[in-house]
Amino acid sequence: MIPRHDNPEFAQLPDRIKKEITLWEKILEEICRAEKKGEAIRELSLQFSHIRGFSEMNIRRKYNTIRRTNDWRCLINHSKHPGEKQRLPAEFIEFWKSLCEKNQRNSRPAHRELIRRWEAGMDIPGYADLPSAEMNGLPRGWTYRNLMRHAPTKFELTARRKGRSAAAKYRPLVFTTRAGLKVGQYYIFDDLEHDIKVNVLGINRQAMRPLELCALDLVSGCKIAWGMKPTIENDGKKEKLKEREMRFLLAHILTNIGYRKQGTILMVEHGTAAIRPDIEEKLLNWTDGAITINRSGIQGAAAFAGMYEGRGKGNPRFKAALESHHNLVHNELAALPGQMGKDRDSSPEELHGREKHNNALIRAMAALPAERVDLLRLPFLEYNQFASIVTEIYRLIDRRTEHDLEGWIEAGFVENEFRLDEQFPWQPLSAMLALPPEKQTAIEALIERPGLSRTRRLSPWEVWSRNCAELVKLPGWIVPELLGPDYGCERRLKKNTLFEFEDRELGPGTHRYEGILTKPDGTQELLKPDEAYFTHVNPFNPEELYISAAGLNQGAYLGVCRRWHKVQRDDLEALHRQMGRAAKIERKLLEPVAKRGAEIIRHRLEDARWNARVLSGAPVLPHEKARDQFIKNTSVSKKELAAVISDHDGSADDDYEFSNEEIAAVLSKDEQEA
Repeated sequence: MIPRHDNPEFAQLPDRIKKEITLWEKILEEICRAEKKGEAIRELSLQFSHIRGFSEMNIRRKYNTIRRTNDWRCLINHSKHPGEKQRLPAEFIEFWKSLCEKNQRNSRPAHRELIRRWEAGMDIPGYADLPSAEMNGLPRGWTYRNLMRHAPTKFELTARRKGRSAAAKYRPLVFTTRAGLKVGQYYIFDDLEHDIKVNVLGINRQAMRPLELCALDLVSGCKIAWGMKPTIENDGKKEKLKEREMRFLLAHILTNIGYRKQGTILMVEHGTAAIRPDIEEKLLNWTDGAITINRSGIQGAAAFAGMYEGRGKGNPRFKAALESHHNLVHNELAALPGQMGKDRDSSPEELHGREKHNNALIRAMAALPAERVDLLRLPFLEYNQFASIVTEIYRLIDRRTEHDLEGWIEAGFVENEFRLDEQFPWQPLSAMLALPPEKQTAIEALIERPGLSRTRRLSPWEVWSRNCAELVKLPGWIVPELLGPDYGCERRLKKNTLFEFEDRELGPGTHRYEGILTKPDGTQELLKPDEAYFTHVNPFNPEELYISAAGLNQGAYLGVCRRWHKVQRDDLEALHRQMGRAAKIERKLLEPVAKRGAEIIRHRLEDARWNARVLSGAPVLPHEKARDQFIKNTSVSKKELAAVISDHDGSADDDYEFSNEEIAAVLSKDEQEA
């Protein structure tokens, strides 16, 4: 009964509708074959009386309709077909959708607005004449439940009510994988505000949230660099991360970690973790185009023409790998005191009382002697305590092997291991493969038992550390160039040949750096004490002080000075190292003194030779008398003295070399006389 060319349309119907149409076809075919149609209809109605909708009247109506139209579509029960439940005008459906989208919260008020328009006799799009009410008091198909079947999609509603950025989660996303990438190929930068409050004693009068700026290697998932600072109160304002911290982090990564010669992409945002175009141009020049910048797009464009633009903001999915790492960090630190919660609704109720008690104790500190202050127990961690905890947590996160990082197996970041017994540590399979064949065979037979071999995922740190040797580092001279004069200052070398200063960005106390300069060519030079130099120190790498000329030559790079650490008294090895460094500086300081002392020794040796000849009664030649007279009355160089003697009689013994025995004899004699 269904024509062949209508089979595609029939295939699009639900199975229960197809089944019902097929049953109608069989019933109508039997009626057509029967000689007495009326009797056949009555018999079939009795036969299918157990099925709803197959009454005698309904069978007769279907038979008459199919004879009149010869269209199988009249067999479709539209009340059961989802796409045909209420055939409303298309123009009316669009009008209904617009009413739903205008309401910023939900669609129920839109339905009430539609009914008010209808009751007031206002024109309704899609209807030439206003529809009449049915038994439920509403036009056919106008119930809220039915109209919501024609409501806008979730994407449409969100785009209209909130904007394109919010609606993005209801559209297809672009999925990427780390498989096939290399370590150092992508660095992701971001700033992080920890969900915890800590005390910064001596600076803040209340607990504040720690701030962090970090970089993640995309392929390994390892946090390769990070730095933290507290939120600082400054004249009633909160001082947070700025561009200078991003410059410091970038300088540290490029000079101490490195980049790929084949190409490294720095994934940055437009806020705190941003790189300005002038810095980007310098990086391209310094690395021959190997380092490029990839910035996240700014979201906030209008959903359609005529809608106002939203506030520009970055795309969080751009740095999804680092955002998920942030979430892991928040979870791992959630047991520490002073939690704020992930949002306002999750904030602990006790936080208000904890802060109030903490601030009262900080105020009380001002009236207590120093020895009593240390005995107080504050309800928040001290900033340096928190920083040390975070350092250990990051070490554990980077060394975890129980993880499900995307593309890990596909990238081959796994290792086969074995052990000879359950009490032995796991060994990499490569260790067995390096043994002679006969030993390999014996071990293979031994580890066939369950629990003696496994395949495990590598940790992020293992992936990073095994491949970071391929990276190249930029020389130290780029640090002052990258930071510029705004992020450095002039410092004077003390008379003890140390740079000494305080800087809260580096930490509490006095920071010291030795006065031995390591030049770009690797040679070393002792800087002049009590002289000023322009210096840069990077909080991400406080082990080095970058030295440039000051004054008229400011900006001329000179080299690097190493940090001068305090040594724990019971750490003998560190004490010996530091004493060796002090002795090295002392030798440098003694070099000019030793040079001048050598001249004195030479003169004293010459005097000893002369006196020995005079005392021995040996004959003294005229030119020797002239030289002796000249030495007593004139201060000249040895070369000038040789010229005088040569002019006198044409001879000179200027090239005479004293033996070690002669030098030792003179020194011994002088010591006895002293």
